[in-house]
Amino acid sequence: MSDDVTERLTEVFRTTFGDEEISLEREMTADDIEAWDSVSHITLIYAVEEEFGFTFSSKDLGALGCVGDLMDIIRKRA
Repeated sequence: MSDDVTERLTEVFRTTFGDEEISLEREMTADDIEAWDSVSHITLIYAVEEEFGFTFSSKDLGALGCVGDLMDIIRKRA
């Protein structure tokens, strides 16, 4: 699972959570990253928007259940 979106998103996650060892998998959720709480989630969303140049809609945000959902939305919107 290595493409431009995955590589860029991985860097956003690593920066947001301060962990250079993060390796994204589609099935990952907040439960899989210790530092991923409600505050860091907001930071992550803003960082993703900045990296990929779009703003998430409320519908997009409501559809997020795992990293794979995030990747799918990015691919559709970016």
